[in-house]
Amino acid sequence: MGWSTHRYRQYSLGLLLAGIIGSAQADEAAQRYGCLKPIRLALLANVIVYRDGKGLDPDMIAELQRRTGCVFEPRLMPRAVTWDGLADGSLDMVTNGVPNEQRRQQAFFIPTLFYRNKLIVPAALAPQIVSFSDFQKIPGAQFGTVRGYWNGPYFEGTVRMLYSQGRVREYPNDSARFAALRSGEVSALIAHDINLNLMLPADERLDYRVLDLNPGPSLAVGLLLSRRTFTAPQASEWLRLLETMRLDGSLAALVHTHMPAHLVEEFLRSGYRYEVSKRGGTQ
Repeated sequence: MGWSTHRYRQYSLGLLLAGIIGSAQADEAAQRYGCLKPIRLALLANVIVYRDGKGLDPDMIAELQRRTGCVFEPRLMPRAVTWDGLADGSLDMVTNGVPNEQRRQQAFFIPTLFYRNKLIVPAALAPQIVSFSDFQKIPGAQFGTVRGYWNGPYFEGTVRMLYSQGRVREYPNDSARFAALRSGEVSALIAHDINLNLMLPADERLDYRVLDLNPGPSLAVGLLLSRRTFTAPQASEWLRLLETMRLDGSLAALVHTHMPAHLVEEFLRSGYRYEVSKRGGTQ
């Protein structure tokens, strides 16, 4: 056997072993993260993280795929439909979901960001509102929301009361509810500064006020992993991965890419420190 033949066989054996090792490593990662099959993932329509196929969420998914080797099948879905999908197993994961008691029964929650939900009202109403309950006292004032949206513990109780009074109007998406605010069909929305800035022309924004009424921490948002798809140990691996991204600075880098500089810290912190600094206290 010639030297070239011997070297060729060594090379071929090396390729075979590398392929076997690579396949074994891929299978191990797939078992660890629960992605032996492509992950059916729902993107939620929210201009803060997703707009026209771009934004923080698509970049986050790309980073998760790079680190895990998992394959994602993302699709834009209405909020109300996603919760049914998590419950019945037709959907594996949701980005930027907000957990409540019912959703925690259906899915594991992996926090990524923190939203400081705020009340957006016409400028003329703003002086009357110091707390969200003040809005409830304004006769006939209608509140607009997106179907399937959960507002967090500070707002949700009063929203339920407004529902019972027939003063809540539901819309399929942000565009529709901001159009209702502009037309006067509703007098308040729970959203964020970024929503207002992206949904309304600059000259119209002056007609509205963004009121930060919540005295508590910001609302944690993140990945929701269906309990029908993922096991508790697999959810723990996703949590470990996101915490690694938080510690190595890659999560902050993604936020810096997509958020206004003055709001980056707000999206990365729970809100306890935010409230201290807001009051001019020391940490």
